[in-house]
Amino acid sequence: MIYLIELTNPPEIELPQNEGTIPNKEVMEEKANHLACPKENCKKYGKIGEGNIVFRNKYGKQPSQNLFRCKCCRKTFSERNGTPFFGFHLPEEKIFLIIKCLVEGNGTRATARICGVHRDTVTKIIRRFGSHSEQISHLFLQRYPLKECQLDEMWTFIKKNKKILPP
Repeated sequence: MIYLIELTNPPEIELPQNEGTIPNKEVMEEKANHLACPKENCKKYGKIGEGNIVFRNKYGKQPSQNLFRCKCCRKTFSERNGTPFFGFHLPEEKIFLIIKCLVEGNGTRATARICGVHRDTVTKIIRRFGSHSEQISHLFLQRYPLKECQLDEMWTFIKKNKKILPP
């Protein structure tokens, strides 16, 4: 399952009110109501708000690093599953900052210096978000009845940066 992420405004994450490492039960129940089982062989696959998702436990330090469990198929999955954030240990705010620096025209090394991360991390983020956006584009534009389109300005930008494109 692929999730669409809006890069212009990072999602507002409601932090738990208690000081412990276990998130607030009400917050996690609310999050569970907005999730669907990502396992394709589950009867409730892709169905949001069916009441089959429950909070299991927390992993990592980030607010979105939570494990949920499907009561139907009994499989556990991460809240970040299906998003380009899955597998990264960085806070989502830092990943958004890296993407914004790249969008503004900064290079990989400059972005790494600005954000205080290694340049290989920036490269991994570029590849992951690029792959994710390609999947989203393919999903949405698969049956789009396009007859005529003018992409002159975009082609000029791509042609100008042709040396960085893969063969």
